[in-house]
Amino acid sequence: MPLMVWLASAAVAVSLPVAWFAVAGDRQLTHRVSRNLVDHPTSMRAAVLERSAAERLLAPMARGVGARLLRFTPTGWVGAKAEALAKAGLTGRITTEQLLGAKILLPLLIGGFFAFNLTASATFSSVVFALVVTIVAFFGPDLVVRSIADRRADEITSVLPDVLDQLTISVEAGLGFEAALARIVKSDTHALAQEFGRMLQDIQFGTGRTDALDALAKRSQVDDLKTVVLSLRQAEALGVPLAQTLRNLSSEMREKRRFRAEEKAHQLPIKMIFPLGLCILPALFIVIIGPAVVSFVELF
Repeated sequence: MPLMVWLASAAVAVSLPVAWFAVAGDRQLTHRVSRNLVDHPTSMRAAVLERSAAERLLAPMARGVGARLLRFTPTGWVGAKAEALAKAGLTGRITTEQLLGAKILLPLLIGGFFAFNLTASATFSSVVFALVVTIVAFFGPDLVVRSIADRRADEITSVLPDVLDQLTISVEAGLGFEAALARIVKSDTHALAQEFGRMLQDIQFGTGRTDALDALAKRSQVDDLKTVVLSLRQAEALGVPLAQTLRNLSSEMREKRRFRAEEKAHQLPIKMIFPLGLCILPALFIVIIGPAVVSFVELF
């Protein structure tokens, strides 16, 4: 009982200064923006109120906490999280400061909530459950980002052969490589089209095609896309016709997609063993053998 009171007090004592520093830092930024937009106070207020409560409260708090803790964070961790956000397509929407702040704020808030609720009646199982949930809250943002990145990588791998076919047809019809990419970006909304759109923006800002392709492969971290980028670079360096290279790449990617589909089909019987043995067979045995068992018991 006294231990839970001390834990609750410590959680509150740690949470309040962190929240105050986060809000204070974001308030300074708000004051500077308001001074710059002093001629349009109504439109600025309306634009802010249109945002959700999470964007107006939680995101600034996480960004403020992360910005203050970022100076104590190893550079390698920051670089790894930036690459993970880029792979998930969250660059520009979520920063490494917000990710770090979420990893700190979520355990504090959840731990404080459980500490207050368990102060009156604390048992060993409830304390263990609270600790487990708090630990999961610490690693939760990383797991969410990784899950989004994996789904995005699977989507890019799935649509890559079709996109290569479209590029091949467009280039053979007389369009340039950038114009063919712009056509795909304009007509499609999948993850690969978004990556191509960012690549075209890099080229428009003065980045060379080779460097833009390298940045595309580094952001996506998809093996098939890295193979495509390497082949395009070699074709440009050796003077091989682009249409021929794209046609060969599209054929190769279709074959790889077919092999992956066959591999998943071969894995399906093994994956069906566990749900079949744990869920279907027991119910089937109960339905078939149950009446015989009841009749046997009544007979004797």
